Amino acid sequence: MGVGLYGTSKTNSPIFSKKMRDVIAYQFNSVTFTNLMKADQMLDKAASQANARNGNDMPVLKFDSIMRGHTLVWHVQAPEWFFRTGFNDNGDYVDKNKMEKRMESYIKQMLEFVQYYYPGVVDVWDVVNEAVEISEGSFDASTGWNTRTKYDNNKTNPWYATMGPDYVFKAFRFARKYANKDVKLVYNDFNTFMSQKTNAICNLVKKLKAENLIDGVGLQSYLGPSWPNRNDYKNAIQKFSALGVEIQITELTISVEDSNNKFTSQATHYSDVFKIYKDLKKSGVNITSVTVFGLQDHYLFYDNDKTETRLWDRNLKKKQAYNSIMSVLKA
Repeated sequence: MGVGLYGTSKTNSPIFSKKMRDVIAYQFNSVTFTNLMKADQMLDKAASQANARNGNDMPVLKFDSIMRGHTLVWHVQAPEWFFRTGFNDNGDYVDKNKMEKRMESYIKQMLEFVQYYYPGVVDVWDVVNEAVEISEGSFDASTGWNTRTKYDNNKTNPWYATMGPDYVFKAFRFARKYANKDVKLVYNDFNTFMSQKTNAICNLVKKLKAENLIDGVGLQSYLGPSWPNRNDYKNAIQKFSALGVEIQITELTISVEDSNNKFTSQATHYSDVFKIYKDLKKSGVNITSVTVFGLQDHYLFYDNDKTETRLWDRNLKKKQAYNSIMSVLKA
């Protein structure tokens, strides 16, 4: 079982709390940095601009934090300058061929660094994150899998703008080219249980699988007390599994009800969801990983964090939700 570690910089990461490190080391066997391995953390703007001035259009990466591979290609937290001429904020978008070379360089540098200096540490990469969209006006339906063109109130997806829908396949091809043979490649997304999105992702996965580019589907799994319908959630997992890929639950959280018994109810919901995972596993669905998103409610290193979806409280005491999950796993 894994945990996603919050933190937007090394200074507010839980790895700098000995108590949190002890909890993580004892309770989990997989860890994901929720932010620190994304493009805006890994790309070195000044060094990339210096490269461009010297006639080398390849990006430069900075390596100072490494954990589970999340995520290589995402339209959010990818700095705009990475897609523009000379790596300048005000430059024009580069053309498709140049952006493809930048993408390959970025993925190559990332994977080769990790595999050389930390062999065997990163065993899975979320290669592409959230490339499927179902909101009208924000996707390209001509691809057969609703390729995202817009996000967050009409912002442009820079990967699509520079490379077109082929950016997803290019990313997986480069990842497969440079990843060690035992490293798993995953497509990761949210609201995967909504039928239109389930079908679109299935269409994408079939195309990727035809080229042997994908090993698994990641379901982020931001769940409410009653949404989505648990049968819809279960059915989506079964549909993805039927394609012959691994299932990874990548960012599991269950929010609380507005009631006096909110944590008791939350524990029941966590129990019900883990029973689904356990039943599906017994039925032959290849669930290889479950990662809960965040460790601690009212996160110590964030100002005014009010989140209550996690398994430990603000004092790092186990919540009822933790105990309910353990009861299911031990049964």
